Amino acid sequence: MKSLSPEERQALSKHLRAATGYLDLGMAEDAWSQLEEIEARHRGLLEVLRLRLEVCRALNSWELMAEIANHLHKAEPQDPGHPLHLAYAIRRAHGENEAAAVLEDARPKFPEEPLFSYNLACYRAVAGNLTEAKRLLAEAFSMDASLRITALDDPDLVGVWDSFNDP
Repeated sequence: MKSLSPEERQALSKHLRAATGYLDLGMAEDAWSQLEEIEARHRGLLEVLRLRLEVCRALNSWELMAEIANHLHKAEPQDPGHPLHLAYAIRRAHGENEAAAVLEDARPKFPEEPLFSYNLACYRAVAGNLTEAKRLLAEAFSMDASLRITALDDPDLVGVWDSFNDP
């Protein structure tokens, strides 16, 4: 956090707590309003942007979410969550192929992060490339077995599960 006075830090914390509370209650517009009440010079702070990204997700504001995720990725390139958020937003704004390109680009930087393989498997499955989807799922499951539970109910992977029933 930038060097803030105790008063500025207190005001910022108040707005962030309120916005988080609203978001937790499913009141994304109110969360956004709280973030807008933050002094303009503090709105670019990373903790503000991280929360704004979550509000954008709740509001289905994909283009803005992608812009924020891209900014965060540049500011904190060591955080694998940022390219994952970027791909999530781009998928909804532009489709699986563009989102997959984001993940393919970032994936080598985070070889131990199973969500890159998992999300790529979802994109491949939606595109009908079930062989590649299965390979990527196996890779993700080998890194994090708990993803098997998530995968069972993932609508993107219906084609994968159906393919096991095909003769």
